[in-house]
Amino acid sequence: MTWRKHTMNRPGLLACVALALVPTAGFAFQAPNPGEVAARLRTGIAEAVIAGDDDGLAEMVTLARRAATAFSENGLVHHYLGYALYRVATLRFAADPDGALATLFEAESSLLRSIELEPIPESHALMSSVLGRQIVSDETAMSLSMRAGAEMRRAVEMGPRNPRVKVLEGISAFHTPSMYGGGHDIALDRFLAAAALFEEDTPESPLPAWGRAEVQAWLGQTYVALRMPEEARAAYERALEIEPAYTWVRDALLPALSP
Repeated sequence: MTWRKHTMNRPGLLACVALALVPTAGFAFQAPNPGEVAARLRTGIAEAVIAGDDDGLAEMVTLARRAATAFSENGLVHHYLGYALYRVATLRFAADPDGALATLFEAESSLLRSIELEPIPESHALMSSVLGRQIVSDETAMSLSMRAGAEMRRAVEMGPRNPRVKVLEGISAFHTPSMYGGGHDIALDRFLAAAALFEEDTPESPLPAWGRAEVQAWLGQTYVALRMPEEARAAYERALEIEPAYTWVRDALLPALSP
């Protein structure tokens, strides 16, 4: 994924950054309760992902770490820390695989705590993705694959109509060879199912709500892999209808299509 740094002036992100700058001593968060902090994390991470703002995403990790310490018994706060770390690790793999792996280990720990406190389908699905990305050798492939599969099955069981679960299922299939149960045809099926489910997806804050534009980005990539460029262009354009400032699609994926 190609990202570019942006200076963002959106109120939601500034509120999150303001919280992140609160001194850790005493954990004197300005937000009156963990639910509000989780809601601000939800907004801040989403804005950073759409804008391709890697610095903003790093700030969200800082905020989430402090929030996880201040509100150690709140499952959603731990969930958003795991989610933000997963996003950071995805960015780091090409340039710093060792650093990305360490970030994934921290994400795993946060998601385990989230599942222990307040299990939601997205935490299990993210755990599956985090474990899958940790597979870097044949020695770990078997055990991690089994754990990742079990987590995804649990996510589907808990949220059979959860579109974010379908998105993460699709990403896994996209990167898994067909001989191992993945493939672009399976990924397409998952992404199309997710896109349809997003039409009825109305999670209340601070529950996770990401993915409506992202699934179109992945649909486009899948269509490219299947040599269906017109369908890919339509998917990318739909992503920009949903999020006009979606940097990854606007500046990388769409221009990469042949004229």
